[in-house]
Order: sequence, then C-alpha cells, then structure tokens
Amino acid sequence: LMIMPQFMDMDMNLRELAGRPPRDPGVHEHTGTGGHTTGGVGDTILSSLIKLYEVPGHRLHVGLGISAPTGKVDLKMRRMFQVDGGLFHFDMQLGSGTWDFLPNLTYSGTSNRWYWGGQLYGVKRMESSNESGYRLGDIFQASTWGGYQLSNWLAASVRGIYTFRDRVHGDFNKFNARIGPMDFPANHGGQYWDIGIGVNACVPSGKFAGNHFAFEWVQPLRDDVNGFQLEREGALSATWHYSF
Repeated sequence: LMIMPQFMDMDMNLRELAGRPPRDPGVHEHTGTGGHTTGGVGDTILSSLIKLYEVPGHRLHVGLGISAPTGKVDLKMRRMFQVDGGLFHFDMQLGSGTWDFLPNLTYSGTSNRWYWGGQLYGVKRMESSNESGYRLGDIFQASTWGGYQLSNWLAASVRGIYTFRDRVHGDFNKFNARIGPMDFPANHGGQYWDIGIGVNACVPSGKFAGNHFAFEWVQPLRDDVNGFQLEREGALSATWHYSF
C-alpha cells in the first residue's frame, strides 16, 4: 500500500512556432526566455500493489491506484502591463481537478546478471470535467526494458516507451487570454515514442546500505501530436530511495 502526496514546481518558457504570422505592431507578446511559473501542492496518489504470479526468475503484479484532486486547477496569471491573462494554461495547473483511476500491470524477469520486463499503465479520468470546466485526456503507456548487472552495486538498462495521450475535453469556464497554442484544448495529446538509457546504483553494505540511486535519460524518437505543439526535448530523471 502506498500514499504519495506531491509538491509541484513548474517553470514554462515560451518560444515561437516556426512559420508563425508576423507580429502586430504595438502589441505586447510573451516571447524569448520570459515565461510563467507555478508551484504548490499537487494531486495525492493512493495505490496498492498485488502479486499475481511469482516463480524463480519471473514475477507478475498489478497496481491499482486512485489520484485525489488535491492540486489547484484555478490558478491565475499575474497581471502584466495592465493585461489580465486569466487562468494559467492547462498543463501549468497543479493537478487534473478530477478523481482519476491509475491501473498498471507489470512483468519482470531475471536470469544470472540479466533482467528484463514490461509494463502497461493507464490514467482514466472518472469525472466529465473539473471545477474549471475541462477534463484532461486519458493516458495509455506501454514500456519494455532490459538491463545487465555490471557489478553487485551497479546496473545499466535500456527502455522503449510508447505513450498515447488523449486531447483535453471541454474548455475553461473562466477567462483565459489564449496567448498561445497551449491554451486551446485541440492542441493537446497525441502519440509519442521514446527510448530511455539508465544506470542504477545501490550501496550493498556498510552504514549506508539500503540507499539506491537511479538516473535515466529519455530521448524522444517520434511525435504524432494533435494540433499545433512544439517538438519535445530529452529529459533527465534522478531518483533516490532508501529501503530497510
């Protein structure tokens, strides 16, 4: 069983889409490195992990989770140059604003120093809209990975990921200035293919035993997006956990 509160700290910089129309003289625009920031308590996840099958070298389990809408979805931009921007963009709000179902199914296998596995993961929004009038799209993700234990404390892995994200449904029921493509529901979601390269390290003994560190670089391979969106860039994730 797990409960996971979240604290979000997001920074969004804006840049122009290629081929955009010329600027209107005298009209203020958000361009370059200037952007927006939001932060605070996000949604809270409650989940359980249930073992379905286990024999030496093979393991199968299912995860069932719920995301509680504890993150705000009505954050507003600060007035700039006496211009009211209204609500922040969909993905800059601190949560989904809806109760969400989070299922997953995971298989993992090991043989000598090799390990491998696969996972199916989803997010199903269980309400038609949140208090700001919209509903984020459902998500489906499939991933598979393989790795090799280089030593008793270090391992390397490679992972392939496919993600489908539905568009935003509904729209803001409060004022939003529509300052860019990200403020239109049709410009969200799509299909994404990625590859991840990772290393995992653990402290096997001594007074620091039980500490685990993981680093992974995820590189986009292909995007098939809805509407108008910028191309994604690579992402680095770093994780530390302690077990006892």
